[in-house]
Amino acid sequence: MLSTNTTLFWRVFVPVFSTVFLGGFAVAFLLTDIDEYYLPMDSLWIRVVSLLVLSVWVLFLRRTLWRLKRVDADDTLVYATNYWTTTRYPWTDVEKIEEKKRMGRRIINLHLRAPGRFGQVISFLPGSLYDNWQKERKSPG
Repeated sequence: MLSTNTTLFWRVFVPVFSTVFLGGFAVAFLLTDIDEYYLPMDSLWIRVVSLLVLSVWVLFLRRTLWRLKRVDADDTLVYATNYWTTTRYPWTDVEKIEEKKRMGRRIINLHLRAPGRFGQVISFLPGSLYDNWQKERKSPG
């Protein structure tokens, strides 16, 4: 297993919990009668801001957390899953592996030679075994 166990937390729990929370606020502001608000500003602004915050959050999720996959590997294949669908690729399909820092977290990108089910780049958070695996993989013999 190359990716961390916390991928499930970041990939499923955080998006679901936060979207339900922000969506609940947006729905509450949209469905509450205008006369019920005791605010010094127009209630339309609260509704617009709540929908805007929800939209920005969903866009953020789509561009960051939803791209994370769980990745496992053996000597011949790489397995990637989004917890609903699992795909496998031979190591010959992996063009390169690169490491980046995003928002203070290490992200590993597997670049495929051709787009697969999850696109041409598979991103994951490295687990505790990743560094040892990478050293063994690069060592000759």
